[in-house]
Amino acid sequence: MAITITTLQGTSSLSADRITLNDNFKINTDAINNILGVVNTTTGLIDNTGVSTNNVIKTEGLTTSGSNNNGIEVQTGSINITDGDFKATTNGSYLELGADGSKIIDTFITVAAVTKHFVGTTGFSGIEVPRMTTAELTAFGPSLATKNMIVFDYTVGVLKFKGWNGTAWVELG
Repeated sequence: MAITITTLQGTSSLSADRITLNDNFKINTDAINNILGVVNTTTGLIDNTGVSTNNVIKTEGLTTSGSNNNGIEVQTGSINITDGDFKATTNGSYLELGADGSKIIDTFITVAAVTKHFVGTTGFSGIEVPRMTTAELTAFGPSLATKNMIVFDYTVGVLKFKGWNGTAWVELG
């Protein structure tokens, strides 16, 4: 939708340039009406559904703020993080899963001036521990470096919980 710019000079004929001027006003009017069809200036709602087959809003970042627990709501579809992290950065934050209010909660406890974060849950019946065979554990272990991890070795004849102590898998319990 290109606009032709005509500079009116003192010697210009208004009647000769009228078609270009009227076309420019029509193009601008149509463009503003298209924008107003997506952006409701009364409510502040931006709704581009039905505008095209590609209803993507692309931006470098998105910040929301407001009252009444406003935020980002996904009614259908998924949130895909292709390069980055999901972060909840306030103490006492949680990730709610499902309609029953089950939560994974970031809890912090301070003992003797040392604060540690703990992952807690509400609404869950249990936590599933990753299962690996002894061969998988042996191959996977060195890549952990000093990370703490608990797994269930489900190799036939073993069937034991094991933990990574920083250098080797050791039987727990």
